[in-house]
Amino acid sequence: MTPEDLLRVEPVVLAKLILHKRERIALSLPNTIEAIAEQKHMAEKITRQSRNKKEDLEPKVNNLLKERLTIVNELTGKLHSDHPSTDRSLPDVDIIQQLLTKETTSEEFAKRLSTIIQTYQQLGGDIEGLVHYKSSIKANNALAELTNEFDLAKNHWNDSEIHRRKLESKFTKMSSNLKDSDTSIQYWQKKLSTNFDDLLIDAKRVAAGGLSSRQILRNNKRNNTKRRR
Repeated sequence: MTPEDLLRVEPVVLAKLILHKRERIALSLPNTIEAIAEQKHMAEKITRQSRNKKEDLEPKVNNLLKERLTIVNELTGKLHSDHPSTDRSLPDVDIIQQLLTKETTSEEFAKRLSTIIQTYQQLGGDIEGLVHYKSSIKANNALAELTNEFDLAKNHWNDSEIHRRKLESKFTKMSSNLKDSDTSIQYWQKKLSTNFDDLLIDAKRVAAGGLSSRQILRNNKRNNTKRRR
């Protein structure tokens, strides 16, 4: 439809078309919003549950991480107090640092700890004299069983939170659309019961050979640009 065709359409016809479209939207949106609200409620419940599970496991994992490090600190202290720091038979610093890192898996921890224990025994150390050896091994084994469950809990919580946010955004958008439609319906109903004089100012100007509102805006923009120069 060209601008000329549009100008030939009676304002009341256009108003009724717009009103009809808005009424159809307003009629369909409540059911959509209700469905999204139910999905959002369920997503919030699942997100809460997954967050609670993650938060329940997190301190347990952290405690086990701390517990397994006690043997590393004990061995490091014994090795470096009983032998000179220049002794090449001492464990490599990188190995000890890897043991102290939380990202080190239980399997990697066990392997690297075994290397340090062998060095400790070769230097005459008695494994039975290590206070924290058994408790650290036990903590590392327990961590191996708990880590997978904790990672799954974190991933589930992240996925649930992303899904919840998407539904929240969709719910807000649909609710805003319904509000806009209701406002539009009230506006066009009022226009149909009164007049369209304020809406026909631009149309009358164009019909009389004047500029369209779009052209006026372009001219104003061009003039403003010239002034800034």
